[in-house]
Amino acid sequence: MANDIPAGIRIIRGANRTLGRVAPSLASRLSRRIFSTPRKFAPREWELPFEATATRERLPSGLSVLRAGDGPTVALIHGWEGRATQFAAMAPALLARGFHVIAIDAPGHGHSRGKESDPYRFAEALIEVSARFGPLHAAVGHSMGGGSIALALAAGLSLTRAAIIASPSSLHDVLHRFSAAMQLSPRATAHFVHDVRRRITARGYRTDDIEGALRSVTVPALVVHALDDKEVPFADAQRIAGFWPGSTLLPVEHVGHRRILRDPITIAAVAEYLSGDVPSAD
Repeated sequence: MANDIPAGIRIIRGANRTLGRVAPSLASRLSRRIFSTPRKFAPREWELPFEATATRERLPSGLSVLRAGDGPTVALIHGWEGRATQFAAMAPALLARGFHVIAIDAPGHGHSRGKESDPYRFAEALIEVSARFGPLHAAVGHSMGGGSIALALAAGLSLTRAAIIASPSSLHDVLHRFSAAMQLSPRATAHFVHDVRRRITARGYRTDDIEGALRSVTVPALVVHALDDKEVPFADAQRIAGFWPGSTLLPVEHVGHRRILRDPITIAAVAEYLSGDVPSAD
């Protein structure tokens, strides 16, 4: 979640210290609503050129995407409370390599419809884009978007390569970090984790962590993560690289959790990596 915490959430956090002890189920439901409902933020000035030069399209499902270029298709998917235009610095490097870029506003984010979201809805968006625009050569995901690539691959998405940037390695850890941030009591945390998992399984998904999702995946991946990321620890990248077969870990410095998407070293490495195994134009 974004660093700026609105007053309403600060009040709920304070109330959770008491509510979590006397009414853990209620505290859990309130926190689950906050956890599942992304806030929308206007694009920064540096993102606007991508919006202006790409073509925005709305899919029948309500999903909104930005498209640019011709060639093998690379899907870009942002993190929680992000938006497609956050790839404004990376898209030109991919276009220069001859890729067709599709940057996705995930469900409930940016211009896409919906109010609630989660990593599995992100994964569904990737699968929908692949079905709509043809096979994907690669996908790039930031934060939750990176985890959703693993979930989509496990669900049958076909890719040649993937790039995972600043992504968490574990849904379990994400839920418990959020619980700690919301100052939920141990009992309320247990309710919260159970409620989130129950809602996911009710939609037909398993709630395995990324490690479980990747057991049958053979797509190689570049895992990029900043050593100074304060939102998702670098240890998460080490775990992902440790259990993702054929992955390469690239540590970067002094770019944190979000600035990494504008980092020249990260952008160059991703563009170079995705250019491997590019299908011939013949």
